[in-house]
Amino acid sequence: MAAKGREIRVLGLPVSDSTMEETLAYIDKTVAEQGYARIVTMNAEIAYLAATDQKVRHIIETADYVTSDGSGILWAAERYGTPLKERVSGIDLVQHLLARGKHRFYFLGAHPDVIETAMMKIHSDYPDVSIVGYHDGYFKEEESAAIAQEIAAAQTDILFVAMGFPKQDQWIMEHREEAGIHVAIGVGGSLDVLSGNVKRAPKVFQKMGMEWFYRLCTDPKRIKRMMALPKFMSLVKKDCKK
Repeated sequence: MAAKGREIRVLGLPVSDSTMEETLAYIDKTVAEQGYARIVTMNAEIAYLAATDQKVRHIIETADYVTSDGSGILWAAERYGTPLKERVSGIDLVQHLLARGKHRFYFLGAHPDVIETAMMKIHSDYPDVSIVGYHDGYFKEEESAAIAQEIAAAQTDILFVAMGFPKQDQWIMEHREEAGIHVAIGVGGSLDVLSGNVKRAPKVFQKMGMEWFYRLCTDPKRIKRMMALPKFMSLVKKDCKK
């Protein structure tokens, strides 16, 4: 198995202290060695869920690699005195992998219209990419085995699952062997971004670690989800005092 490098802990949860380039190198090595890695892109919302739900915590603790998806994780790492090198978000990781065109990709998740549009835009934006298959996220559980077999038959290197956390990660854990992939990454709403349905925050917001604020302003319905952030921060502050 490819070496993961240094890990730190946030609320007792593992986070890889890796740059984007180091993460890409880990993925390349895993594929080249015909290994397997389940990657979780963890933001503050996911970390809060994991800190308060043992089943969710298990998903993080058993992952092969956990990236720092969000300014909340970087803030927490600073509070613990173990600053991370940089943020490695799910959408950035997907876009970097597609741009390099080294591997064979399969996408699973999102609404049928969204994934169809996303596939067209990906082929337009990344003409050298190898998409070996895709399937929307609106399927019954009894269809999972057939989908996994399709993924395996396509000789997929990297599987992107966009069904939201923790559903996407549970699907990966249950079907990894029959899917036969080398790297599986839960990528949440990345297909919405790739399809153009959801706009990313301007670069200035991304650099300031305020992408969450931009998304809240453009989609006020996210307020309920955003309430996890102050709760996460409170837990980190208490944990740092122990």
